[in-house]
Amino acid sequence: MADDPKKDDKKDDKKDDKKDAKPAEAKPGKAGGLVPLIAAVVVLVGVGIGGAMFLLKSLTPAPVQVPAEAHGGEVEGGGHGEEAGHGDTGHAGGTGLLATGKELDPISLKGNITGSGGTRYLTLDVGIWVPIRDQPGLNDASVRRLIQSRLEETLKTYQLEDLNSPNIQARMKKDFGTAIERLLRTVKPGRAAEDKFVLETTVTNLLTQ
Repeated sequence: MADDPKKDDKKDDKKDDKKDAKPAEAKPGKAGGLVPLIAAVVVLVGVGIGGAMFLLKSLTPAPVQVPAEAHGGEVEGGGHGEEAGHGDTGHAGGTGLLATGKELDPISLKGNITGSGGTRYLTLDVGIWVPIRDQPGLNDASVRRLIQSRLEETLKTYQLEDLNSPNIQARMKKDFGTAIERLLRTVKPGRAAEDKFVLETTVTNLLTQ
């Protein structure tokens, strides 16, 4: 039996359809499409921040150095040219203690050291700073003799072990100042408690032998 020509035509049509069919194009995945977009955003943000920082830096004025004279001659290390211990700035009249006080004539002390059996003694000089208005009257010879006598009494309270302490000078300054203040309040009574006679005491040339 002869082949049916219609069947052969259908087979040929199917072959042609297969040849003409094109493979479907692969669609890009979601992740693959987001990566370039994120990278572009990061680059744009980086460029924006860099440009803003450059602009701010260009608009910020450079710091101006002020010469030392503008600070009143302030010296290196935070000082202000003050004299050590008295706060004197070198101006007329000074400041601090020099502006309000004046020193009495220094008083020299010498005596045996208590507890040494009379074999040891000490010498020192005591300076007393009082208000300027009081200095002439308190520097009187009779008042100074009273002060010296009180200082000698105070000196006798120190034992040999006290004099070997590294803080003996600070202790003497405090004890001498308290003793003299009490003495002067008996010599010149009626003074207000806050109005001190003794502004400061100094102890120098301390020597034990």
